[in-house]
Amino acid sequence: MQVRIYSGMALTSAAMLTGLNMIAADVCANTSDRFELSGFARLVGGYLDSHQQTVEGYENSFALDQQSLLALQPTWHLSDQLALTAQLLAHSSDSRRSGVEWLYLSWQPEPAWQFRAGKLRTPFFSFSDSLDVGYSYPWITPPVQLYNSLLFPTFKGANASYTWSGPDLAVQLEGLYGYYKGDVVMAGSRIDAQTEVSNMTGFNLNLSRNNLRLRLSWNSGDNHTEIARLQPLQDALQQTGMDDSYNSLQADGKIQVYGAGLSYEDVSSFYRAEWVKIDTEMDLAPQLTSWYASAGQLFGRWSGHLTFARSSYSSATPADELAAFRDDPASPLYPLAAGYYQAYANIPRGGLDSYTLGLRWDFRLNMALKAELTELREHNPHSGFFSPAVAMDDSSSNVKQRATLYQIGWEWVF
Repeated sequence: MQVRIYSGMALTSAAMLTGLNMIAADVCANTSDRFELSGFARLVGGYLDSHQQTVEGYENSFALDQQSLLALQPTWHLSDQLALTAQLLAHSSDSRRSGVEWLYLSWQPEPAWQFRAGKLRTPFFSFSDSLDVGYSYPWITPPVQLYNSLLFPTFKGANASYTWSGPDLAVQLEGLYGYYKGDVVMAGSRIDAQTEVSNMTGFNLNLSRNNLRLRLSWNSGDNHTEIARLQPLQDALQQTGMDDSYNSLQADGKIQVYGAGLSYEDVSSFYRAEWVKIDTEMDLAPQLTSWYASAGQLFGRWSGHLTFARSSYSSATPADELAAFRDDPASPLYPLAAGYYQAYANIPRGGLDSYTLGLRWDFRLNMALKAELTELREHNPHSGFFSPAVAMDDSSSNVKQRATLYQIGWEWVF
């Protein structure tokens, strides 16, 4: 078994991490009352037991570069009510950009109300705000069916939240408005496309009673996506008058994300379940429904958990005006038909099940070690999470892909 380590990444160097720890401690010790510095880091290694496929960038050689990261979060308290917060992220994966992850101004005129404006996390999921902070949740990799199917993980805009607490019930209501411009992710894979989402609107409700918490969310936006590799095909369809086929490849329309989460935890155990549905008006983007259920037990500084997760895509139906030419190589429209149906063949249309067993050791107050095993099985091909994808007209298109992902991780918050 080969070990893949990228020497240029500081996160893979124990000596560098030790130095960063000393620097962060020194800086934190000398900050003023108006300035705070916090941060987090994670070093994650993984190996996929598969000789033909990759999942989340992992393959059959041990790798430390897919999920390892370092982040610093400075906060400037401009007054008792006004603060500026940034999050600077250095990520080891080539599929994710390093840089400014958050940058927002917050105003809290009174304890119950908070207003924020700037670059913010899109609150699709229960762990959206802390998704990069591996220390905050039990997994090394949160269920990929939800957390790696992000369409637009951040947005630029504003949100407002109101919190009310009673003797037995706490309520938090959040509303947001903004826009997003950047890359697009489908089934955990970043595709060669540019997305603009305008009129982003969202509402989130959190209810807490004793150890029980319920979360309900709805987010919506008007999407316009340009997929570079489809542009020549779209131009050819438009020039030949195949309007139905051309329109079916247009990646424009409304996106709506519905979510619900339920959790319970006490001093010895925790239980979580979450459900998300992504619905679009685009023929090219099928509906995605994902959910997971997780249970864990605590034993002093140790904890273990078991999680089942599932995702299912609806079918994407191509137009039929080119159907007569797809099996006629003599037709001048045969290449166009073949390209059109091949584009639809590559759209995820199946589903993925995963079974995760994990162990965590909180050996220090702000550090944890984790070990995790995840069995990934398609219950309907192709789910979109295995790469390279199997096309619909391929001879092996009905083969259900499966693999086992082994991971270890070190989590740190400071």
